[in-house]
Amino acid sequence: MVRVEKGSFQMGDLFGDPKYRKALPEVPVHEVELDAFEIGKYEVTVGEFRAFIKETGYLTSAERPSGRPFPGNWQHMPYAQADNEPVLDVSWDDAIRYCNWVSRKCGLPPAFDEKTGAVLDEKGQVTTDVRKVPGYRLPTEAEWEFAARERGKKVRFGNGQDIARSEEINFDASVENASLPKEGDSNRARSTPVDSFKANALGLYNMSGNAWEWCLDRAEDYRAAKQKNPFTPGDQPKIIRGGGLTCDVTIIRNAGRFCFGSGQSCPASGIRLARSVK
Repeated sequence: MVRVEKGSFQMGDLFGDPKYRKALPEVPVHEVELDAFEIGKYEVTVGEFRAFIKETGYLTSAERPSGRPFPGNWQHMPYAQADNEPVLDVSWDDAIRYCNWVSRKCGLPPAFDEKTGAVLDEKGQVTTDVRKVPGYRLPTEAEWEFAARERGKKVRFGNGQDIARSEEINFDASVENASLPKEGDSNRARSTPVDSFKANALGLYNMSGNAWEWCLDRAEDYRAAKQKNPFTPGDQPKIIRGGGLTCDVTIIRNAGRFCFGSGQSCPASGIRLARSVK
């Protein structure tokens, strides 16, 4: 885990990039103040997730009979994954159960009610204040963007760069887009180890590309008013950030916002842990 110190930043699309996702806009840009928190240096790996499955016998959303209607799950990817690559094809529901497992292993109260998805304080009571959650959890959308942008700097991608280079980010660089700067044309079409490429200034790896990363919040439009430690509770859909290995340059931007149902997953959806700190 990497500690991210408190601070304020302007959240949203600071570059005036074309609006690729009108259903979930990246504006208005608004001021957000955050207390300090911790976030995973890496995406959760296949080996770490396998240990969770082995100990608990948990069946992921994609592995259940009611899962999505096409084959594939974290154990059956189109290519062989090493233990140090990001676990993929996991849903928000899967992610919160993994978070609770890590909390229990560390002697911490679970952060989630696994039946309702509600966030819990140290006494097991539902809360909307993430600062009261001692266990491991998912980052809020604001925390994720603050960390991806190196404590709120004006940078387009999660490695601290404004140009997406295929030798520095795992994304589909073969897709042309004249409105955004990119270099290279590779399409690896597979995940890479979680410590691949260069970390951003906070020491965080693969904040753009490789694996989508689930956030704590339910998806909703931005508001112009200033916010402090924002968190939007509620059912679905849930925010997912960062883009994955199959995404083009438009999707892997720090400001890019997407959402899926809590029980949905895709061949590039993964996990990055977070935790509140005093």
